Amino acid sequence: MDATIVGGSGYTGGELLRILVRHPKAGNITVTSTQHAGKKVSSIHTNLRGVYDKEFKVMSEKTLDADVVFLATPHGESMNIAPKLVEKGVKVVDLSADYRFKDVKVYEQFYGKHASPGLCRQAVYGLPEINRSKIKKTQLVANPGCYPTSVILGVLPLKGMNLKIEKVTVDSFSGTSGAGSKPTEFTHHSEVDENLKVYNVGKHRHRPEMEAVLSEQLNKKVKVSFTPTLIPVIRGIQSNIHISGKSSIDMMKRYKKIYKKEPFVRITEMPYIKNVANTNFCDIGVWQDQNAGEVTVVSVIDNLVKGAAGQAVQNMNIMQRFEETEGLKNIAGHP
Repeated sequence: MDATIVGGSGYTGGELLRILVRHPKAGNITVTSTQHAGKKVSSIHTNLRGVYDKEFKVMSEKTLDADVVFLATPHGESMNIAPKLVEKGVKVVDLSADYRFKDVKVYEQFYGKHASPGLCRQAVYGLPEINRSKIKKTQLVANPGCYPTSVILGVLPLKGMNLKIEKVTVDSFSGTSGAGSKPTEFTHHSEVDENLKVYNVGKHRHRPEMEAVLSEQLNKKVKVSFTPTLIPVIRGIQSNIHISGKSSIDMMKRYKKIYKKEPFVRITEMPYIKNVANTNFCDIGVWQDQNAGEVTVVSVIDNLVKGAAGQAVQNMNIMQRFEETEGLKNIAGHP
């Protein structure tokens, strides 16, 4: 299988390449970058020195001639590239938000005008735990956002229970790599270290994505109260999720049963970020708080792996009929 990564100079592009160079089914891998064309990829992603020393290419019809193309581009750029690839029969995994919404109006409210709205209905939301069969048949996968991945996987097992899941309250904590590789004052080490920085309260772009997918999956209108916080770690997301309602059901047993066959979801009483760092796992803990009358779920992922590049490769594996875990068998280090 030949693969191309479009926009490969950022953290997500580098993580995709780190995974693909060790993938047993990967053939020729091409990485494009407008800014760094002609430079060695390993001069930017220095962890790949001696592993992948090819040069960044300019995106062209030739570089896009691959079995699978990963679009690791900023929001608003994929929509100008994907239609031509789909028309040619190329399989596409888009890591931006351009095709995550069936309702284009929601996308345009948070991201801007959409250039290829017709493809939004054709794209499949790439959360394998809910759309595996659709992913297998599609040409265009919309890779989920990092925060939504942690939250949706944390809430889904409550479907069908006698709980009024009309509002979900989420406090999420994310490492600084989630802000991308471009330096800003907000993510400067001296501003983040020994600090917690809340941002975009009530207006984060990932909130409508959570609401759209949860409403579809739970067959009811779901509102999400979402508070994201930047924390002084590099990788990882922890989402603390609260849903009102009491139940006599053993929640841990229910979650284990529902995710029993999922290769990358682990139910545990210790969902720590460190246990999923550099892996494609999502670790989930669940408690019934009888005092407050709510279900509390804690969900942790690596934002660059299960929250981005790892999930993209998981989707590629499904599309290509490979073993779903190929190239994704890393486990976290301890301590």
